[in-house]
Amino acid sequence: MNVDAQHYSKGIGLRAGKFNTGITFKNFFATDNATALQLDLYYTNVASGGYTLKGFYIKQIPFNVPIIQLPLDFIFGGGINIGYFPFDPQGYYKREEKDANYYDSSVISVGAGATIQIEYQIKKIAPVTLGIEVVPFYEIINPGPEYVDVGVSIRYVFR
Repeated sequence: MNVDAQHYSKGIGLRAGKFNTGITFKNFFATDNATALQLDLYYTNVASGGYTLKGFYIKQIPFNVPIIQLPLDFIFGGGINIGYFPFDPQGYYKREEKDANYYDSSVISVGAGATIQIEYQIKKIAPVTLGIEVVPFYEIINPGPEYVDVGVSIRYVFR
């Protein structure tokens, strides 16, 4: 199977998701595009809103979709996330049993997460990648009510 590599050194763009929407940045460590650091800064609509910074160490593996030979990258990795949720009496909360237990002040949350992505690079039209991703996460310090985010991204890439 001949895989068409999608080499670029870094990319910056936008991500829209179920909970997190904002800026996404990816920087590769080497020219083989096998490992990278991805940083994302989001406005989050978890509860009544806040801000989240996520950092992932990722592995990127090129592959082709059989029959149509569409070159894609499979991406997976893990990392940390830090969130800030301004105080709102009916805002950020944790689940206890089936009930919402609201925090009584502004909250900083810290946790861990993973990412699984599929990315396609549009080479002929513009230096852009399109991606879809699933991001399971858990806040270890000040846990929130949600645990999985899904989204789409578009990044301008630099070669």
